Amino acid sequence: MPIYERGGTFMVSVGSGKDRFRGHAKTRAEAEKMELEEKLRRKDPTRRKEGPTGRQIDLGKGKTLRDAYDLTMRLHWKGEKAEKTNIINAGAVLKHLGEDTLLVDITAEDINEMVFEFEDQGNSGSTINKKTSCLSMMFKTAEEQKWIKDWPKPPRKKENKHRIRWVDEAEEAKILELCDHLGLDDLRDYVIVAIDTGFRRGEMLKFQPKDFSNGLLHLHAGSTKNDDARSVPATKRVTEILNRRASRPYTFYPLTRTTLRTQWERIRGLLEMDEDPQFIVHMLRHTCASRLVQRGVPLAVVQKWMGHRNINTTLRYAHLAPDSLLGAKAALEAVKAVPVGVTEVAAADF
Repeated sequence: MPIYERGGTFMVSVGSGKDRFRGHAKTRAEAEKMELEEKLRRKDPTRRKEGPTGRQIDLGKGKTLRDAYDLTMRLHWKGEKAEKTNIINAGAVLKHLGEDTLLVDITAEDINEMVFEFEDQGNSGSTINKKTSCLSMMFKTAEEQKWIKDWPKPPRKKENKHRIRWVDEAEEAKILELCDHLGLDDLRDYVIVAIDTGFRRGEMLKFQPKDFSNGLLHLHAGSTKNDDARSVPATKRVTEILNRRASRPYTFYPLTRTTLRTQWERIRGLLEMDEDPQFIVHMLRHTCASRLVQRGVPLAVVQKWMGHRNINTTLRYAHLAPDSLLGAKAALEAVKAVPVGVTEVAAADF
């Protein structure tokens, strides 16, 4: 089957084995055009195409992240002392970015999203660096094979150092205002729901209207990053948005990872946030957790709301609730002093 639908996008497959080409498109028409161009290229091998990041790739190879992993395993990792560790760390990268993703389609923002997702899972800086080092090795191997000309360099994290970047109310208002001005209605709705639910990008894009019922947004087991089911109450503005978009196959259709990235980059540029590497879509999830903590919600509740498997992940936001310390002080001062004589009698009874 040369063209098939998966997750709201259309996958294109031409050829087989090592000569197989894979690609994806937003619509069937675009997929059919891609299929035709690939067939024409096979008749004329001189035809080449630029990828979205400007990296030129031979479409006859259509090399994917999985292809890079398999070759890196054979050439560099097989039989080495760290083979098992590399398999685990590289596996986490493949799971997040998608093993069928074309190498030329992987952008710096995709990698940043992955890094922040690993942080969200409670990974330390050193663990994240080991995972991104595996990605770098796969990219390097692909470059050596001339599958790609260059590649985005993953960031290096300081051990146990995580900067939390969130959107305050003023920034949120600017983002929504720009969405209104540019006619980006889907993005506007996405931003609001992401902030008020804390859902991850994948959870947002796969969310279906049928999973909103009785005032709750339901994420089923297997559909979340840690595979655990959870339900989150809808705020008034989220309820309005979900009801308005109830007739769509996916709540945020026609947004895809590609269109979401493109529209967000447009907003980011207009806000002059290009130099802030953490001003990315995943920041909206941080915003939800930060606001919950800042507004006095107990950390245990925040953990459950966000779907953090490890409480240490939630504790990254604890410093945002300084009033909790004042509350503890007030609690201590509220305790009435016990008369010394009573204490002495009590002690004598033991």
